[in-house]
Amino acid sequence: MKRILVTAVAALFISSGWANGVIPVSANSTQEKDAISSIRRRYANINKSLAKYRVVKKELSGFSTEGGELTAYFDGPAIVKMAATYQGETGRSFEEFYYLNEKLIFVFRKQDTYDQPLSGKVVRTRANRFYFSNDELVRWINEDAKQVAPGNNEYPEKQTHYLGISKLFTEGARSQEPSIEAPERNP
Repeated sequence: MKRILVTAVAALFISSGWANGVIPVSANSTQEKDAISSIRRRYANINKSLAKYRVVKKELSGFSTEGGELTAYFDGPAIVKMAATYQGETGRSFEEFYYLNEKLIFVFRKQDTYDQPLSGKVVRTRANRFYFSNDELVRWINEDAKQVAPGNNEYPEKQTHYLGISKLFTEGARSQEPSIEAPERNP
């Protein structure tokens, strides 16, 4: 009986996707809330453990007018967090990327606006939160602390952007190069 129960639990674990680092999310709001809570616990645990991770820093070239820096946190060979800082004349931005088994699960973006160019005096702060499951944006909380509807026109753009920049930063953090170059933009 005990063996059957263990087998059933293992099968449920594997079929749910958790074994692959995929936090399952569906239209079921209870399941979605549980997945979001799990993501929040994961990034809180990562932040509590930052001191134990290996740190790699890279210059970000071409991402902003006044430069930027990426700090990647490795737990063994796995990246668990990356923090990007972008400096500009009229403000600065921060993005934090969190991972579970090499899969992006959460992005926090904070943008500070200065009162005048290069002053450093912040007059406005905006923050957005992006939750991912299985390489899909499943929840976006905007700067007004409101959930953006998945049907919003910007939803696929945000998903593509953050998955792409995550891949670029992950590859750059693992490379021997001292900096990560911004991709060329189409005119």
